[in-house]
Amino acid sequence: MVEGAKRPRGPGGLVPQLVKRFWTNASAFVILNEVKNLRSIVSLALLALLAIACQEPLSTEQYVLGGGPYVFTVDMSDTTATYDFDLYTRLDGEPEDLISLQGTLLRAEWRSPSDSLQTEKIYLPLKGQYNTYYSKQVYEPYRTGVRPAEAGIWTLSIRQEDRSQVVPLRGLGLVVRKVR
Repeated sequence: MVEGAKRPRGPGGLVPQLVKRFWTNASAFVILNEVKNLRSIVSLALLALLAIACQEPLSTEQYVLGGGPYVFTVDMSDTTATYDFDLYTRLDGEPEDLISLQGTLLRAEWRSPSDSLQTEKIYLPLKGQYNTYYSKQVYEPYRTGVRPAEAGIWTLSIRQEDRSQVVPLRGLGLVVRKVR
């Protein structure tokens, strides 16, 4: 033994102390490996969540304020999918005017990526929910199961045909859901 070195004290002398140190270090090694495995599992889970988050959304919403025309761009690049469309708006006015509203006539123009035009008239019922005494919110299905004739970015332009209404639309929104 080196001069000046202290001899380990305790039951059993040097060997039990070395065994104790070995097991303590071995336990630390096992714990470190478990922590590394846990980090790998957490990293893998985060990577999977990130991959899911990077997928294209199945629905999009656009809202155009004002009196129109309301112009929306619709990405229908996937011709194997079908698309559902909903319209929503908000009306503000005097309570007696809001109660008397039944619906409004809209003119929709679909412009395809190849610039062909398709026009239709839509009756939008205005039987929505009242948010406040002076405000009414309308959410109505427009089209379901639409399969585009050609892939690409379509443009939908909507105008209010019936301008004689007491309460004009505050704006118009379009919800597009991609159904696989």
